[in-house]
Amino acid sequence: MHITHITKTSLMTAIVILFILTNTCAATPPSSSLDSGTVVVEASGNVPGFTETQLATYLARRMHEETADPWQFSAGKPGAAPAPNRVVWSFKTLRVEWKAGSHRGFPSPAHWAVYLSAEVKLYLKNTYQKTTLAESTISGETEDKVLSEMVHNVAHILFVENKPDMP
Repeated sequence: MHITHITKTSLMTAIVILFILTNTCAATPPSSSLDSGTVVVEASGNVPGFTETQLATYLARRMHEETADPWQFSAGKPGAAPAPNRVVWSFKTLRVEWKAGSHRGFPSPAHWAVYLSAEVKLYLKNTYQKTTLAESTISGETEDKVLSEMVHNVAHILFVENKPDMP
């Protein structure tokens, strides 16, 4: 009878310890982008030829092409909670200029230029790192070389020239 009581007590202690360890491990969040070089790209504002989702995807792809490993970029989803590692692009239209040329009396999209400014903020581990400003004139084409050059310059300022510490 004495051995049975010790066995039950030992079994009960093992169950309690297992329960505590299981709950402690479950409370620890899984490894996320915080442990990697993944940076979420968020975009707001109007850029002709892009929806907000398309713009974030375009910026993430171009930033990935412009920076070296270990940095990886993914497009943020509109309305999603901010990622701990993120680049936030805020575009503002400074002015739209219609150049000569029209189609049946209306300005043709091929004959305009949009002067844009972008404020780009970098956050790593939810800590603000840096802001850079950029201005560009685009003609509204999705793969506009000038917009591509803007992304190139910003990516180099944030991730190549300054080389932030890995998150």
